Amino acid sequence: MDGAASIAAFPFDHPGKPVSLYDYAPVLRVRDRRGDWVLKRTGLVHSGGEAIGRWLAALQDLSVDVVAPVAHFHPNPRRLDDGKEWVVYPFVSGTAYHATEAEIADAGRLLGRMHAADLPEISGLATYAEPVLRDARWIEPHLASAEDAMAAVGADGRSLRAVTLARLAGARPIQGLPLAGCSFDFKASNLVFSPKPILVDPDHAARMPRLYDLAVALILFHCDLPTAPGRLWTEAEWRMFLRAYAEHVVLNDAERASWQTVLELAWLDQGVWLLGNWPEGWGNTKDRAYLLDLSAFDPAIFPIFL
Repeated sequence: MDGAASIAAFPFDHPGKPVSLYDYAPVLRVRDRRGDWVLKRTGLVHSGGEAIGRWLAALQDLSVDVVAPVAHFHPNPRRLDDGKEWVVYPFVSGTAYHATEAEIADAGRLLGRMHAADLPEISGLATYAEPVLRDARWIEPHLASAEDAMAAVGADGRSLRAVTLARLAGARPIQGLPLAGCSFDFKASNLVFSPKPILVDPDHAARMPRLYDLAVALILFHCDLPTAPGRLWTEAEWRMFLRAYAEHVVLNDAERASWQTVLELAWLDQGVWLLGNWPEGWGNTKDRAYLLDLSAFDPAIFPIFL
């Protein structure tokens, strides 16, 4: 479905020409006489759009800084003729992330508040009771693509293969961790700072171990944002984020004991996939530096110290 058709399916009041906000998916900024909006797909990855919308509205009721479907576009989200669910969120103006200490700490507080919110609406989200556990059949094609991408930029992927296979051999299911409503995509490119961070892309949401969502945030936070540094967090930055997160969430003994394993599982899932499936990143100098740092990921740098 093209932008004009999706706009026509919602009761915009004399909308102006839409502006595309994202290169990889239809995310449109639409202004009309009632306001400034973002029209995008939802319910594509894990949970249905209606469940995501109810969860977001409940978070907003707790004053957690997330976008939520705009009420006067009801039904919002709605399923359109392309068979996909589309949603209208308010457009949030503000600034992008620049890896300042205040931004890192404020982002940690936001994730902590999201994980601490014990809401009945969380039960409507898709549930993953354990961290994602990938097998060799899934890993191999993504690993091979990552090795090819590294070779194309003059990097040696042999260490990546050795580390990946060693982590895969040691991977095991982790059960019994506390579940929470999670964005499953908590990274700087999905936040707008105005001045506190607001989550503006919540559409990967699922109910899952909060520890896994924390690990995914660590790995992905500097992905795909021109103003972010071309690297993972430093240990000091991670400590800033984690201290702020811990203002709202107290990790239990099982979570602290499982952290290293969960972090490696997150890297095998999110990290290896990204290394093998982001050609645009490998073609960009800053993003390539981040990917090379990701390929050399050392979990020992990022302890759970609380």
